[in-house]
Amino acid sequence: MPSSTPRLASLSFLFATALAGCADDAAGNDGAGGDDGGGDAPVGASPGNGGGGAGDDGPACTGDIVVGTSGLAFNGSSDAVSMGVAPELGLSAFTVEAWVRRDGKGKTAGTGVGGLQLVPIAGKGRGESDGSELDCNYAFGFFGDVLAADFEDSETGLNHPVIGTTAVPWGSWHHVAATYDGATWHLYLDGVSDAQSVANATPRADSIQHFGLGAAYNSAGVAAGALHGALDEVRVWDHARSEAEIASAMMITAPPGDGLVGRWALDESEAGAPDSAGKNDGTISGALPTAPAAVTDLGAAPIVAAVGPDPDAVVAASEAVLEVSLDDAEASDLEVTFHLREIGAKDDFTIVVLPDTQYYTRANDNHDFFYDQTKWIMENQAAYNIVGVIHNGDIVDNGGNIGQWTVADQAMSTLEVPQEGLPEGMPFGVCAGNHDESPNGSANDTTNFNVYFGVDRFAERSYYGGHYGDDNDENWVVFNAGGVEFVVVNFQYNTSPDEAVLNWARAVFESHPDAFGIANSHYIVGASGNFGAQGKAIYNALRDVPNVHLFTNGHVAAEARRVDEYEGHVINSMLADYQGRPDGGGGLMRIWEFSPANDELTVRTYSPTQDVWETDENSEFTLSVKVDGSGGPFTPVGTVDPAKDSAAVALSGLRPGRQYEWYATVSDCAHTVETPVQSFSTE
Repeated sequence: MPSSTPRLASLSFLFATALAGCADDAAGNDGAGGDDGGGDAPVGASPGNGGGGAGDDGPACTGDIVVGTSGLAFNGSSDAVSMGVAPELGLSAFTVEAWVRRDGKGKTAGTGVGGLQLVPIAGKGRGESDGSELDCNYAFGFFGDVLAADFEDSETGLNHPVIGTTAVPWGSWHHVAATYDGATWHLYLDGVSDAQSVANATPRADSIQHFGLGAAYNSAGVAAGALHGALDEVRVWDHARSEAEIASAMMITAPPGDGLVGRWALDESEAGAPDSAGKNDGTISGALPTAPAAVTDLGAAPIVAAVGPDPDAVVAASEAVLEVSLDDAEASDLEVTFHLREIGAKDDFTIVVLPDTQYYTRANDNHDFFYDQTKWIMENQAAYNIVGVIHNGDIVDNGGNIGQWTVADQAMSTLEVPQEGLPEGMPFGVCAGNHDESPNGSANDTTNFNVYFGVDRFAERSYYGGHYGDDNDENWVVFNAGGVEFVVVNFQYNTSPDEAVLNWARAVFESHPDAFGIANSHYIVGASGNFGAQGKAIYNALRDVPNVHLFTNGHVAAEARRVDEYEGHVINSMLADYQGRPDGGGGLMRIWEFSPANDELTVRTYSPTQDVWETDENSEFTLSVKVDGSGGPFTPVGTVDPAKDSAAVALSGLRPGRQYEWYATVSDCAHTVETPVQSFSTE
């Protein structure tokens, strides 16, 4: 499945995957004509000449092509490779590079106070102590969906992280690298610069922490964090390699140049993890060979760019043509396959928002309102395609009352009951309101909140992203809808939020650049539609983060909303709180219904106990919200073989007034490359 958001106009080496030959595209997907009330519609295509004549031979795919002998696979739990203290790998300037395939979330390890929580790729150390040889020399891994790296300096022990900008897709091999030249970090993805950051500090080169692959080690050799995926061709250099050097050598197994201090091919034939460039052989714990591995010594992957239609273009249904431009350094003929899907009502999905439930937890007859809300969500999950639940805080009325927490626990536990398609129950996220704090409104005094809705409750759930600091006062969760990832960051009630918390939240959203971002806190917008103090601080911190689109809150007994635009980026904020109504709100809750085909979010208000829909303009309304990449399977609609400089297919059978998404795969037999998903509509 390609990346859900078309972030780049031209992508090289995206989704590079080893092939034993040019296989046909997997068939059996549903037709691109959606089941949108009108039945499936046939979609056909006639290929263009793609720059190759009809009599040309296709890609040289006859016979077997031996690629990527093997790599080393890690299970995301306990697998790792350790090189011990490895003083030769203690460096103040360096390049760390590898081929990596990420297959799952994995586990994170911290790099120290002020550092990052990384899923480790390779490095020497992790967070342990400050201002001594127990500091982290360098750590390289994944922060969310992007690359990141960090070190602690030799003078103060402070951390100096750098965070990437491009999401690294799962399930395919990519070359990654981090360099530090004594002053500036650089991150590279598939040979292309992805991010840089000035540190002007000296890494702790005399660290006695251990070097490792797939995990991060402290000075006692204890591992933390775990990569779920595979590694191949890991290298460490004693200087910062240039972008040109990295790009030119990443495809070969005998890299030219001086200063290579460690190289681990990780081939099964080597019966372990010997260091072919130094003397720091690795000890493998659990990790197993995997094949095929990264494609090396067979030239570079083709470069492909989506040409048309333009993103979000509107075209005549009878004139739609998909086209890509191609560039292959080896000038070989290529095979291009185009994939299409229609986005329709079948792709709609729902998120449910629970406003203040505090009065439903008190010692009266209102408990059923809370119980009925979560029961309705689970009973209607399939009918509404509910993918997640957000609680706005004030879960209870008195944060010190254990009986109220017991009621809340029982109500929310209903969401955790597994059912078909939801092995972990319904994904949900919560924030602490002022009534959840004890004393009321005392930020960080959240003892009972963390007993009942703390890290331990969520830690092993795949949708739980993590937390700030040592507790769950600030946390984030992930919902998934038809290929779109929603990241929800939950803030505790705090009228004077820490700058460090705001920076952390920003980093969470930035580390998931292809996700749809939602900020949830108990008090963001008041009854007049104006920001409260915390809401204003959150908005100022996030207003220029391009993937943050919605704010949601409760706290004030009213309904209100506002729209803010900063440099063309729009954020919609919504308040809903019904505690001032009879029966503490009567069980009213918000139902967010997303329609990707129409780029709309319809918000409705409903009480399951009373079976009442509230339909005034403050309770039911529609917002313009674009959700790219949400839909069913793609269908192959045309192949151009051979292709050279370009390839195109003319589509037929498209329906007027519909939205479509497409991407193309390009193969030279040794590599397969995919464009990002693009969208267009028909007139």
